[in-house]
Amino acid sequence: MIRLLHTADWQMGLRAKHVAGAADAIRNARLDAARQLIQTANTRSVDAVVLAGDIFEDNTVGEIQVHEVLKVLKASRAPVYVLPGNHDPLSPDSVYLRQSWKGRPAHVHMLDSGKGVSVPGTGALLIPAPLRQKKGLKDPTADWGPRVEGKDIRIGVAHGSLRIEGKHSADDFPIALDAVTRSNLDYLALGHWHGQYIHQKRAAYSGAHEATKFGEDGAGQALLVEIASHEAMPQLTPIPTGTLTWKTLELDLSLGGGLELARVRTAAAEWTSPEKTLLRLRTRGTSSEEDTTALRALMDELQGQGLLHIELDRQDIPRAAAEGRLAELAPSSALLTDLLERLNSKAPVPGVSVTPEGIHPAARQLLSELVMEVWK
Repeated sequence: MIRLLHTADWQMGLRAKHVAGAADAIRNARLDAARQLIQTANTRSVDAVVLAGDIFEDNTVGEIQVHEVLKVLKASRAPVYVLPGNHDPLSPDSVYLRQSWKGRPAHVHMLDSGKGVSVPGTGALLIPAPLRQKKGLKDPTADWGPRVEGKDIRIGVAHGSLRIEGKHSADDFPIALDAVTRSNLDYLALGHWHGQYIHQKRAAYSGAHEATKFGEDGAGQALLVEIASHEAMPQLTPIPTGTLTWKTLELDLSLGGGLELARVRTAAAEWTSPEKTLLRLRTRGTSSEEDTTALRALMDELQGQGLLHIELDRQDIPRAAAEGRLAELAPSSALLTDLLERLNSKAPVPGVSVTPEGIHPAARQLLSELVMEVWK
């Protein structure tokens, strides 16, 4: 029987240039989340903590980050097993070859070869696939070889991308989907994808303990893994670890800028920890000059609420430019000419309400979709 805490992608020393004003707070949050994660491991009395790669942002991190990580890991009551990933590979300049890291606590072990490592008192064997470079075409688990019979609980530890269509690239250490069955594993602990993802019950990405950017759905978690015996199905329990919230709100200005901005204000009023919230507003559709003015006012208002970070990603198209583009194309299309005439007609239609601009909301939405297609 083994109970372990599976985590990965701490990326300590993250530069966070994309949110530069919040970079220090983000780095501190990653450290706080790591401390909380180790505390959770102690509370849950796990047999091991497995870090499946990318503990550091890269091999140039400062000594301060190295000592901070070692201090966090020192607090673990269980042995800790660290795998080099693609951000911190076991290359000649590896952070793991520094004297500061070599002086780590005795219970912090490096998974720096393909040799199996026994976890004391559990009957479990960790089978690692350490990375030695940032990019690679080879499956890091390929060297594990064919099925090996025995009674040990077999746990693979690797860093790379499962070879799922649309989810990997050729030089991203693609991992075969049959890696578990091929090597007779009970569980495959993976790192690299920042969102938690469980594949066919026996392979999983724990997720980064804190998100690194917008759009990392499923980040801010770890996995508690319990395996009763060899060939028993792992019991996987998600453990929340993140302290920051990365929100993206989509605004379709074609639906009416005032309504969309009011929706944002309503949502913001319900946020309980604005100082730990990073917000991205993304606009789409067609917009007016009034919408631009209102957006600026909204940004000022939200910044006044103490958000850790706020940014505006404008994907909308100015209405004047959009209608000008359609007008350019209209002479070559009788259908488009007729559509524009109908949309801009202010003639009342029985039973249909008309906006102040003289265009029914559904028609304006249709116009917006047409504009976006034409604009591509």
